[in-house]
Amino acid sequence: MNVRIATVSAVSAVLLATGATAAVAAPAPALTVKASAAHVRLGDVVTFTGRATGIKDGSKVTLQVKDGRKWLALPGTAKVKKGAYKLGEKFDDKGAQVVRAKDGRSVSEPVSVEVR
Repeated sequence: MNVRIATVSAVSAVLLATGATAAVAAPAPALTVKASAAHVRLGDVVTFTGRATGIKDGSKVTLQVKDGRKWLALPGTAKVKKGAYKLGEKFDDKGAQVVRAKDGRSVSEPVSVEVR
């Protein structure tokens, strides 16, 4: 009977320690991005907004556009403020523009904007 109690106590301690550690662990940095419009005319400004979870206020966020297999940085940057950012961009080329947000090692899922 003492072996059972010792085993249950040990397993309980491990579960408690693991749960307590997971509860206080910081969330992994994450970015989201949304475009103000899915379709725009050439030269129109598209506003990109997003949330920056686990990223310090004042950090810089840039937009990247997909060019073939590469991601190219667009010129504008925005600073994270209260866990969010906002930035405007004009596109010089017609067609589908696939864009993502980037801050250091964190990148968002891409969004697509059709430029006509």
